[in-house]
Amino acid sequence: MGAVAGAGAVYVAGPGRGEVKPPEVGARIPTTPLKVGLQYMTKGGGAAWGDPTYKGARLAVEEINAAGGILGRRLEFVERDEAGADATKAEFEKLITVDKIDVHFCCISSGNTPALAPIAEEYKVLTFFADGCTDILFEKTVTNPMYTFRVTNIQSADGVTAALGAIKFFNLMEKDKVRVAHIHPDYAYGRNAYQHIQVVFEKVLGKDRVEIVYEGWPKLFGVTDFGPFITSILASGADVLATSLWAADWINFYKQALGYGLFKKVKVVSTISHGIAPHMVESDYPEGQIAGVHANYYFLYPEHESYPLNRDFVRRFYERWKEYPTNGSEGAYVSVYLYKSAVERAYQALGRWPEPEEVIPFLEGASILGPAGILSIRARPPNKHQGYKNAITGISRVDPKLGFSIVADPLRIPVERVTVPEGWEGPTEPTMTYNWIMATWREGVLPI
Repeated sequence: MGAVAGAGAVYVAGPGRGEVKPPEVGARIPTTPLKVGLQYMTKGGGAAWGDPTYKGARLAVEEINAAGGILGRRLEFVERDEAGADATKAEFEKLITVDKIDVHFCCISSGNTPALAPIAEEYKVLTFFADGCTDILFEKTVTNPMYTFRVTNIQSADGVTAALGAIKFFNLMEKDKVRVAHIHPDYAYGRNAYQHIQVVFEKVLGKDRVEIVYEGWPKLFGVTDFGPFITSILASGADVLATSLWAADWINFYKQALGYGLFKKVKVVSTISHGIAPHMVESDYPEGQIAGVHANYYFLYPEHESYPLNRDFVRRFYERWKEYPTNGSEGAYVSVYLYKSAVERAYQALGRWPEPEEVIPFLEGASILGPAGILSIRARPPNKHQGYKNAITGISRVDPKLGFSIVADPLRIPVERVTVPEGWEGPTEPTMTYNWIMATWREGVLPI
């Protein structure tokens, strides 16, 4: 049923775009508000990432309510904190058992999505992850999900995209030897980024031409003085520094690295430097570095002149929050509209408000046009219920009109070039994408 209902369905994210006409009063629609759980990091070191993500979900909820709700049902949001895995699990269970939510939108941390997915499946609560993109989620934790979906590109695509960007923009194919230093947060995301950046470097450049000269593993949001790491990187003689530090950690690192002159001596490739609220990457950010956005979306692309869906989203987001959206903002926004569209399609088929399991077939295999372009939800393994959109990275450059560093010269990569395809069978350790690259990419060939 899932393949039939969802396959080929294309939804559109945004107000006034393709809504199903609300039914007549009493047409088998509950009269109570639809309870929506929102759970993102809005405090502490992760707030620079989680707060804009939360704002994307809030904007979608507010727009939908302004248009009359979903099939006439008003959305009532309930907020709870995202923090460490145990605390986030406890708050999620409160959303389910105390707040009685109907649908759940979450999360930022790669440690939290594998922790929450089994709970969503147990309680049969439709859950949409805007981030927390670890490959572990659908490859190992919940291999045949029903109620759990994720709209961000999978984590391995982040490291792969960053490495391909570095090879292309830094002309690494022309070097006889590439000395690489790494600094990553010491948890799932950092380890994944390290593995996939390194496997791409070694596969495309040749293993004998790549030398790891330093590895640093600071605790996530546990370090304020990055000086010892920076001096070690400089002493290593690295040509390239690869990093997946993010939010407060990356801001602290780059600000301190400026004082050491690091960016004048080492080319930096970041998976995620420009993924936080754009204005937070200030005009002192060095130009000419790989400016990652989690391989997902940057508010300037697709270009506004040619793609009004992005232009209008950026305008509405800025009018509401007085800042520009992030890739997390876009992901959370689209996930709310994805749910809305699937509920409306299910209503058209059933003639009544659908149960959660009746919405699922209208999500599997479906696509939605959002500000980033088209997002497709995979219907079959591997990574069933994972969302896919074309990847993007670029070069850091200060925009004098905006007054901060932006992603310039965007490199857009078809998602099928950077992630394991549907139907591929192979080992999951460390990830399927890692093994797919090892098995199918030609050594010495840049696949973009």
